[in-house]
Amino acid sequence: MHAPNAITDTNDTHFDRTIAVHPRHGGGTEGQQFDVDLDESWASLRGVHGGYMTAVAVRAAEHSSPGRPVRTVATSFLRPAEIGPAVLRVEALRAGRSFTTLAVGLTQQGRSITESRITMLAPVAGRDWTDTTPDRPPPREHCVHFTPPPSIRHFGQAELLIDPATIPVADGSPAHIAGHVRALDSRPIDAAWLAMVGDWFPPSSFRRLQPPIGGVSIDSTVHIHAVPSADIGWLEGVFVAPTSVDGITVEHGTLAVPGGVRVAEIFHTRWTG
Repeated sequence: MHAPNAITDTNDTHFDRTIAVHPRHGGGTEGQQFDVDLDESWASLRGVHGGYMTAVAVRAAEHSSPGRPVRTVATSFLRPAEIGPAVLRVEALRAGRSFTTLAVGLTQQGRSITESRITMLAPVAGRDWTDTTPDRPPPREHCVHFTPPPSIRHFGQAELLIDPATIPVADGSPAHIAGHVRALDSRPIDAAWLAMVGDWFPPSSFRRLQPPIGGVSIDSTVHIHAVPSADIGWLEGVFVAPTSVDGITVEHGTLAVPGGVRVAEIFHTRWTG
């Protein structure tokens, strides 16, 4: 593995083409602005997939501060988006020798859709340690292909082998989803893809609640420890939501390379009321 990489916007894959952002000129006091076309292939249960919109924000941040890899993305989902044109506004909150902090807002027809705060880090020397995650899915040969309803189109943008014991069936079982995921088109995993897939698995609350109840995103924080090397195909994913209080559950997710070394962690608040 290596540090989270800078922009890899090659437009060679469906994922890269659908998160492509196009700079506007003359952003002025409102910061740098980008146009984006939210693609119909990312339609979800309610509007446009949240992880996809987070990936779009990451791509805009990478364009705005090239050479500084994204480490943390904290996004608030304010209202559902629609398929079609949208605008990204990128404002630099701080640009120091090591850290850059950006505010990235996604708007549509003048209405705020998401607000993200993105932390980027220049290469630095620091203390490192890595423990493997104790919560891992069973081996791939013990998992099964996940086949969601065809109407939820964002599930067609990656491949999932799910632990049969965690298939979302709303039977009151522990809110726990686990499995193995990989990108389509054999594209390398980068910060934008990790930000997307951190919200791509079926919500763990679907183990207790019949969809779409329990899947509405409120806030999401993705921290990227490291981007896997290019030859990594599958990632291990485990997502748990042990508590729901007043209609809000906090889901904790881990994404790890085979062997259990974490590459990203996710905290996601969802409405379960």
